[in-house]
Amino acid sequence: MEHRKIDYTLVDIGSIEAHPKNVRQGDIGAISESLKAHGQYRPIVVDKRTNFILAGNHTWKAAKALGWQQISAGFIETKADDEALRILLADNKANDLATYDDLELANLLKGLAETDEGLNGSLFDGDDLDNLLKDLALDDDQSDVNPQLGNIQYGVVIDVADSQEQTNLLEKLKNEGYHARPVNL
Repeated sequence: MEHRKIDYTLVDIGSIEAHPKNVRQGDIGAISESLKAHGQYRPIVVDKRTNFILAGNHTWKAAKALGWQQISAGFIETKADDEALRILLADNKANDLATYDDLELANLLKGLAETDEGLNGSLFDGDDLDNLLKDLALDDDQSDVNPQLGNIQYGVVIDVADSQEQTNLLEKLKNEGYHARPVNL
């Protein structure tokens, strides 16, 4: 598919609706905290045909809960309800497939924690950072030490067919007590 035309505008918050078939359960409280700290930094996506939100349903709900009168939106045209549902589901699933580089995340959070504002506005807190650092320390404790080579961590690389198989395998390994992280080669 080629690039889709998106018409960006500021709209009255009551002129659009959450998609009635959005099955995603978002954390409206956390999104509200982000909106209070940073404002809206990306538009929601709305289907021109129906005025239903395809991406950003919970941002819209959080903005409404905060009493906003307007919200930034990008309007796209879909050809049919099936296409709109596919966009809605793809947006939700893409978020599910995302992961963190835990070491880099810990470094970012430690750096922010040392500033005057600390972790405020990041949606992470000190407990999140402590737990992440504990998990990373556990990984280090499970490695062997060779005086000539330093710490050695043993691992296995498994080729999978696609991102869904990768996600399923990671979940299975974590449920079995293994520390596993995705690697895209």
